[in-house]
Amino acid sequence: MPGGTEGTMLGLAAFMNSNFDSSTKLAHDRYEVYVNGDFVGQKNLLSTREDVTSVNEFLHSHGYNDFLSNIDGDHYHIQTEKKERELKQALQIYLHSR
Repeated sequence: MPGGTEGTMLGLAAFMNSNFDSSTKLAHDRYEVYVNGDFVGQKNLLSTREDVTSVNEFLHSHGYNDFLSNIDGDHYHIQTEKKERELKQALQIYLHSR
């Protein structure tokens, strides 16, 4: 159709797709946090400088040092054998207060 916008929109979509970087972190990225396989909450990243390892910093600052953590996609897994219940409660408060 003469004077239509179909070609313009198609060209814009092609331009946007070629310039889209899927590795760019969005300001509101989110991770689901699990302790020993149990979901405890979501960690929302509020700025581009923040990352999910701030969960570890929180735990260390509250005396929880005996744990391992890893990232699997948008899941953040924490494994611990000591003080599991207390660690889960502390994390739930931390994750829900942010």
